[in-house]
Amino acid sequence: LKLKISFNFEAFCAGGDVKSVWIDVKGLPADVVGSGCPGFLHSDFFRKEYTMNYLLQSSLRPQISLWDGIVMGGGVGVSVFGEFRVATEKTLFAMPETAIGLFPDVASAAWLPHLPSGYGLYIGLTGCRLKSADLMHTKIATHYVSSDRLNELEATLAETVIPNDPIDARKRIKGVLDHVQNGLKPDTANSLIIPQAELISRCFGEAHSVEDIISLLQKEASQSHSVATKEWIDTTLQTLSKLSPLSLKLTFMQLQRGKQLDMKSCLQMEFRMMMKCLQSHDSVEGIRSVLIAKDNKPRWQPNSLEAVTDDMLQPYFESLGEFDLQLDEF
Repeated sequence: LKLKISFNFEAFCAGGDVKSVWIDVKGLPADVVGSGCPGFLHSDFFRKEYTMNYLLQSSLRPQISLWDGIVMGGGVGVSVFGEFRVATEKTLFAMPETAIGLFPDVASAAWLPHLPSGYGLYIGLTGCRLKSADLMHTKIATHYVSSDRLNELEATLAETVIPNDPIDARKRIKGVLDHVQNGLKPDTANSLIIPQAELISRCFGEAHSVEDIISLLQKEASQSHSVATKEWIDTTLQTLSKLSPLSLKLTFMQLQRGKQLDMKSCLQMEFRMMMKCLQSHDSVEGIRSVLIAKDNKPRWQPNSLEAVTDDMLQPYFESLGEFDLQLDEF
C-alpha cells in the first residue's frame, strides 16, 4: 500500500509543457485565452495537472517521493505532498516561476506559507535552488539518503509487508526510511538558507510587502556582515531586481491568501491566477525570453514594483464562472 514517485534521472520539470502552452496561447483569439474554457491546450493542461495534484494529495496511499536529481515546477507539484520525501546529494529543488512572469503554482500556496521564518516567501519569490541540506533544514524533505543507496531503499520497501491500515503503513515505511538513512546528514557546505537563516527571517519573515523585503535587505546591506553574507544580500537584491515586478507582487499576495486556505481552495485560486497570467504581457514575455528565444532579456510591463497596484492584482483572483476548476466530484 504505497505510491512511489521517483526522480532518479537528470531532471523532472514542466518546461517543455510550458513552451507548448505558450505556442497554444499565441495562436488563439484573445477572448479565448485564459477564459478557462475546456478544449484548449493551455486550459486543459493546467486543469488536468492541478486535478492530478489534488488526487495525489488526497489519496490515502502513503506516498514516497525519491528526489535524486532536478526537481522543479511540475515535478515539485506531484511529489512535495507525499508524507515521505527523500533527498540525496544530487537533489536540486526549486520553484523558479517568477523568472518567467508566473508564480509558484501546483498548490505551492498550500505549503510555502507554512514554512517557518519567511523561508516560503524567500523560496517562492526568488526561485532559489535548494540542495539537500536546505531541504532537510526547512523540512521540505523528510529524509536524506545517499544516491548509491536508493536501489537498496527501493528493494527494502518492495520486500516490506505494508499493513492495510494507513497509520500502521506509515509507521512501517518510516521505519524503513529511518533505517536506511541511519543518521546520515547532508553536507551543509553549499547551503543557501542555513547560514542566512536569521537574515531571511528578518527580511522575509517580518515583511508586509515586496517593497518591505527590498527595503530590509538594503538596510542589512549597510550593516556590518561577513563577506559571505554581504554576497548573499547582493545576490538576493540583484535577483529580485531582474524578476517581473507583477509576478513578485502576485506571488506575495498568493502566499498571503494561501496561508488561510486548504489544498483544494489553493488549487482553485491558482487556476484562476494561471488563466489570468496567460492573458497578461509578463507571462508570455517571460516564457519567450527564458524558454523560447533564450535571450534572458524580458521586458516587463510594468517595469517597477511601484507601478503594480493592488487593483491590478485583484482580477487574478476573480472567478472564471462555469470554467472554474471543479474538484468537488473527487
